[in-house]
Amino acid sequence: MRYTITTLALAVSSPAFAQEVSLPQSVEWGASAEAVEGALEGKCADGLTVREISPPFLPNASEQVQIDCAGLDHFGAPRFAEFVIGDDRLQMVWVMVEPEEEDSAIAAMREAYGQPSAESELFIAFESHRTAWRHEPAEFLYYSPELSEAMSAWFASAAG
Repeated sequence: MRYTITTLALAVSSPAFAQEVSLPQSVEWGASAEAVEGALEGKCADGLTVREISPPFLPNASEQVQIDCAGLDHFGAPRFAEFVIGDDRLQMVWVMVEPEEEDSAIAAMREAYGQPSAESELFIAFESHRTAWRHEPAEFLYYSPELSEAMSAWFASAAG
C-alpha cells in the first residue's frame, strides 16, 4: 500500500519552488513506522535504517523511533532525511542540506511560503505551513498538525 504526504505548500506563487521545498511526498502525518518504511521503499538510494530514540524528545511521546533515509531526492539532490515517529505516528521530518545551500533554500522557502512567522539565530519558521529552516545543522523541518501548538510555543520562546 502506498501513502502520500499532504502537500504543505497550499498557496504558492511558483510551483517549481513549492516542489523543491515542500514536504517529500512519501508518507502521511500520523502514519505508522511500518507505513513510513513501506512508503520510503525505493526512495532511499543510499539505504534506510530504523533506530529507537531513548529517551524520546517528542512532546508527550512514550516511545520514539527514527527512520533515517540516505539519498532521498529533495531540493534538487539526494539528501539525508530523518522521519521521526512518536508512539507509532509520524510527527517530524528533517531533511539535511549542505551549509552553502542555506541562502538558496531560505529564498525558496520565502518564495513558496511568504513572510516567516518567527525568526531567531536558530531557525526561520513558517508556521502556517508547518515548516521551518534550521541554521545549524542546515536543514528543512516539517512537522505534523499534532505538533503545531508545541512548535509555535517553542518558536515564540526561542525568537525572544
